[in-house]
Amino acid sequence: MRFPEARIQEAILHTDPNIRQRATSYFANSYSSDPAIMSLVIKAVETFGRQDAHHLIGLSRDLPQTEETIGWIIDELNEEESDQNGNYIFNLSMVLVHADPALLLPRESDILEARNFLQDLRTPVVEHLQMLSWDAATCWQKLEEFCEESKDKRYVNEVNLSYANQIVEALARYGDECEQKVRECLELKLDDYSHHPMKWLEPLIVRLAGQTNLVSVIPQIVAKLHIGADLLSQECADALTRIGTPSVVQAIAEAFPAAKRPFRVYSIGPLERIHSDLAVATCLKLFEVEKDGDVRSDLAHALLFQFAHEGIELARQMLIGKKLDFEGKGLRSYLLETCTLMGERFREYEEWLATEKAEKAAHFRRVKELEGDPAGLFKFALEQLTGKETDDTRKLKPSLPSAPGLTLPHQQASKQKVGRNDFCPCGSGKKFKKCCLLKN
Repeated sequence: MRFPEARIQEAILHTDPNIRQRATSYFANSYSSDPAIMSLVIKAVETFGRQDAHHLIGLSRDLPQTEETIGWIIDELNEEESDQNGNYIFNLSMVLVHADPALLLPRESDILEARNFLQDLRTPVVEHLQMLSWDAATCWQKLEEFCEESKDKRYVNEVNLSYANQIVEALARYGDECEQKVRECLELKLDDYSHHPMKWLEPLIVRLAGQTNLVSVIPQIVAKLHIGADLLSQECADALTRIGTPSVVQAIAEAFPAAKRPFRVYSIGPLERIHSDLAVATCLKLFEVEKDGDVRSDLAHALLFQFAHEGIELARQMLIGKKLDFEGKGLRSYLLETCTLMGERFREYEEWLATEKAEKAAHFRRVKELEGDPAGLFKFALEQLTGKETDDTRKLKPSLPSAPGLTLPHQQASKQKVGRNDFCPCGSGKKFKKCCLLKN
């Protein structure tokens, strides 16, 4: 049974910033179409202040905007004090880059002339607005030209995917007109993609299928998910999430047990983000037969993300009596966070909560001690990730003070300790595994 969504919305205004982020991510990561969510985010920022608000605003890139919310963002970018928080300014600017260009067009000059709007993002906004005038034929031409020009590029950071994604968004306005060409592209099979435009066109076409909600190509997208390439797999997972029908969940459930590990890992994303009782039941069923510990952990995370009551005891049983590694601590943190938001408690709740607080305090003190020592910070980060201390790290590590030390802002510490299911340290507000982990 899932926690009521109305109660999750209320948690966007929770006093704990981590709970606010969790509640917002529930809607943002699932591509919610509810414009009320952004209004609640704005209310949270105005209620609790802007010091850590960049996380909420980063998540808001994937929330629908309105004329009123666009106006609020422009006003924030014109505030003199806002330039004191670079992450906040960056994410406010990025929300505008990702917003519906039809909403931006009447405010174009206000956006471009805003005091703190980032200069580097002016071109993407202008390009986005120019695409409003493109017809379907122009969109296809521009998309194919991009892929042709990029065919010899090997890595994501060598091409301007943000620009290509904007073309896809412009093309998605033509909806069902794209279906036949999308189907033809997805059915094309090549022996060698290394110097072919399809290397980039294929994931972009999958993205288009998701943005146009093409239910008819669900089998082709699921088939692409078996390939295991990072960019393509992530686009497949996102597209299936956007389509979000019961047939998506059923298709994943049928393919999951016999599929290779990359398919199972990526396909959990839609099961996590499609809010339905069927998705919860599917996660529980797959958990029973899954043998891989990391995949089981991801399924447990998915149930907790869904705020499914069944996930609480399941995650608890995975943690009891175990010496927790990095991923285990991440699951424990997620479990505690989920129970706090839902008002649920289990036998070890208070003990585990106290342990986590102590570990975080020690972590922040250690980061403080290593300020100005990049090599020491790097070694400490490796220690946190691997759970092992190197000889060099032990030599560097002084004894921790018995009195509580200074607690650093969350975003500074997160640069040293980032799990796949933690918020990304870039400030986007997304999980690391759905953000910068994909770029590494």
